[in-house]
Amino acid sequence: MVHLIIWVIIGLLALSFFGISLRSLVESPASQDNFSYLFMLLEQGWDYIVAWFGSIRNLIIWWQ
Repeated sequence: MVHLIIWVIIGLLALSFFGISLRSLVESPASQDNFSYLFMLLEQGWDYIVAWFGSIRNLIIWWQ
């Protein structure tokens, strides 16, 4: 956990060194659209995995 915090701090310092603002990246319309698309894909993938495990569970219950 401490290593992760250290790497995040190093990453933020590197972004600051190159003049990249996280706020401007997050607030830009293109980034918001990309995040929206990514979250939609993750939600669909999660729904697919849950449905798959549900069908496996039903198959196991049916065999008993």
